[in-house]
Amino acid sequence: MANAPRLVLVDGSAMFFRAYYAIPGNLRTSSGQPTNAIYGFATMFRKLFSGRIPERGAVVFDAPGPTFRTQTYAAYKANRERPPDDLTSQRPWVDRVVEAYGFPILRVRGFEADDVIGTLTARAVQAGMEVTIVSADKDFMQLLGPSVKMFDPFNGVAGITYDVDAARKKWGIPPAKFVDFLGLLGDKIDNIPGVPGIGKKGASDLLERYGDLESVLAHVDELKGRQKTALETHAADARLSRDLARIDLQVPLTHALTDLDLPPLDDKALYRLYTELEFYSLLTEEQVSAAEEAASDDAVDVVDEAHLAEWLARETETAVALEPAWDAPAISARALVGLALARESKRSIYVDLRGELPARLAAWLESDAPKRVHDGKVLRVLLQKRGVALEGVQLDLQLASFLIDPNKLIPHRLDQVSKEYLQRPLPPAKRILGAGKKVKTFFEIDPETVAGWVGRRAVTIHEAAPRVHEALEREGQDVHLNDVDLPLSRILARMENAGIEVDGPELAVIEQELETRLAKLEAAVHAAAGKSFNLRSTKQLAEVLFEDLGLPVLKKTKTGYSTNAEVLERLAENHAIARDLLEHRKIEKLINTYTRVLQAAIHPETGRVHATFQQTVGVTGRLISTDPDLQRTPIKTPEGERIRTAFVAAAGRKLVSADWSQIELRILAHVSKDALLMESFQKAQDVHARTASELFDVPLDAVTKEQRRVGKTVNFATVYGQGASALGKILGIPRKEADRYISGYFEAYAGVRRWLDATIEEAKDRGYVETLAGRRRYIPELSSNAFMERAAGERIAANTPIQGSAADICKQAMLSVDRDLRAGGLASEMILQIHDELVFECPEAEVEAVAEIARQRMETVVDLDVPLVVDVGVGRTWAEAH
Repeated sequence: MANAPRLVLVDGSAMFFRAYYAIPGNLRTSSGQPTNAIYGFATMFRKLFSGRIPERGAVVFDAPGPTFRTQTYAAYKANRERPPDDLTSQRPWVDRVVEAYGFPILRVRGFEADDVIGTLTARAVQAGMEVTIVSADKDFMQLLGPSVKMFDPFNGVAGITYDVDAARKKWGIPPAKFVDFLGLLGDKIDNIPGVPGIGKKGASDLLERYGDLESVLAHVDELKGRQKTALETHAADARLSRDLARIDLQVPLTHALTDLDLPPLDDKALYRLYTELEFYSLLTEEQVSAAEEAASDDAVDVVDEAHLAEWLARETETAVALEPAWDAPAISARALVGLALARESKRSIYVDLRGELPARLAAWLESDAPKRVHDGKVLRVLLQKRGVALEGVQLDLQLASFLIDPNKLIPHRLDQVSKEYLQRPLPPAKRILGAGKKVKTFFEIDPETVAGWVGRRAVTIHEAAPRVHEALEREGQDVHLNDVDLPLSRILARMENAGIEVDGPELAVIEQELETRLAKLEAAVHAAAGKSFNLRSTKQLAEVLFEDLGLPVLKKTKTGYSTNAEVLERLAENHAIARDLLEHRKIEKLINTYTRVLQAAIHPETGRVHATFQQTVGVTGRLISTDPDLQRTPIKTPEGERIRTAFVAAAGRKLVSADWSQIELRILAHVSKDALLMESFQKAQDVHARTASELFDVPLDAVTKEQRRVGKTVNFATVYGQGASALGKILGIPRKEADRYISGYFEAYAGVRRWLDATIEEAKDRGYVETLAGRRRYIPELSSNAFMERAAGERIAANTPIQGSAADICKQAMLSVDRDLRAGGLASEMILQIHDELVFECPEAEVEAVAEIARQRMETVVDLDVPLVVDVGVGRTWAEAH
């Protein structure tokens, strides 16, 4: 039957309920329609048929009302709760999802979806078809046969397919005996009684011995003990359970198999439905393309300098767009290809900039003429390379979208903003650049093609701007955009272009040192193992540790023994080979993550690393550095300090590092008003030692180094919302002991406990939390149906006001320091922002002035109830300065 037609039958009811409980319950359209179950169902359906649509198929749902089973046994499924109202309201939309895919929908009154699927399966097999049932319901095991399989999409990442052999392996019986098996076993989910005391193995053993249920009951006298008594007492229950579990194969259907032929996928129908439901992330490129063909009639003119001057002479707010940063290498390696400008819908102009940048355009870009952009920082970086300073930006859609809701559209690309506010797709860059080995750059594409592509982006910015601005004002975030994020993007652009000098030869020396250590560690592991093997192979490593050396097995996975960091750390307490393996992994990570990446990131012309500072990626508001990620450069290890020696100041200059001390704990003291925590900072005490003093009930001056380490870990566990399990893993102690530390902390800092509880409750009521500066973060996890999701939401509610406020303070300080540097006519530049640290590169004559400006502004940028303290260091290298 290799070429037999295939019929796919989807258990729609099971998928619908699974989707409802898998997705947070606060997902809604802008009109208020709940969509979590619809979205989950659509996502699952899309994944199922992402390869190809089968020849025939149907989606089967339970029909409303009683069935023959409830008439036979009133308690059948009586244990199930009434469906929530927000689930019921989504049923019609799920039907529309199925219809958009072209699948027939079947419901038959008096029967369950299982019976309809069973009947169709029997008919299809008789007609010589192959059948795949899509469900996680074990009842379908009874239908499996040579041409019938069941696919459970919810089992693991890729799902699992059951045929006759797989079913026998899982349940210990062939599919033909599954109904009898359920008669003995029962089914708690459906409230089918079965025979008390008989489990999976007992049921399978009985059927293996006697054949079927009736034969088991006929030979009950041969049995002994509880099993015999249970079967004698519950024989009627066993027969009833078997009959309830048996799928009816004779359901009267109005659909013939030929009615289940499926049409080609209608991308336009799916596009219309998903945009109506605001499921923009589910749109495929094919669906976007289909919508574009039907709707796009934008006009774009490639203009010369004379026409450009005429166009710019009109003082109207203008949208400015360029080719996108995310479809190319790091921004520092790029150059500006061209700009598109739009002032009205459906129309834009394009200026090709592969040659000289027209003087008239440069003057306009530097003027106060009002402009709207998306990701203006990228535009600033590229224009600065041409000697142009962009001014007049009144709205940056990327920054505004982030402030409206930082979680929703990460990283807030223009195509995401367009889908959200205009319900309109934007084609990806690969549409014109290609992909893989044949990918081109924008410089290799003719101006007319680039013009059409970038022109549409300019029109999108123009049309989306009013809607984004309205939402920004509605959320009360327009002041933050104008006073903080927009001016900060100007500073970040300068920082990216400035970069920091990195000593490539020194990095190469460091890498060689690390490689030498790596080789010694590998030799030590091989010596301990008594043979050579691949340390990077989990399978080979597990074999050496747990079979050859007989080390205790602490954790298993589906594929075998676990050798993850947690396992090795526990083994390292007693076994040197585990310690060497952990060190090997650490050194290898330093090489792969830092020394090699940093060497590759050095710009060949400047000799500097030009990281990109992302404003719209960290949901707390923290700036994130990428290409390369400098924030992950280790600080407190000897290896990390060694790597930082390769970051150097240019000749005749020094690096100045200004770092806030414990800023997040100070913010916690301010917002919680906890008397003990505030007193620690106001008296300039060691707050970690103070916490240890409370936890261990010892005088402050008697706290040991180890006790202080515990105090520090517990302090930060509070900020990050870590529970006893996470704290126990960090400290290497039992969960019970970690729980005692947490209880002791909140007993000492009762004000912190009260603030956390009040903040979480307020977040549940409002759906969001705010920083001290009034910046919001929405937390959909708080209304999730899943406990783990809600717990994660509570942790977010607790730490966002702290971490988010720290981010805001840092941004405000950057603005304040930069103003002083400019006002003083200093040649020093701010070049890095890493965690709570600002790094400056200064002429030696300006070092003291910059150090004082940084300290003064960073310590007084906000007025807290406890002092902000900044540590300032100076050095030729980043390691010396820090």
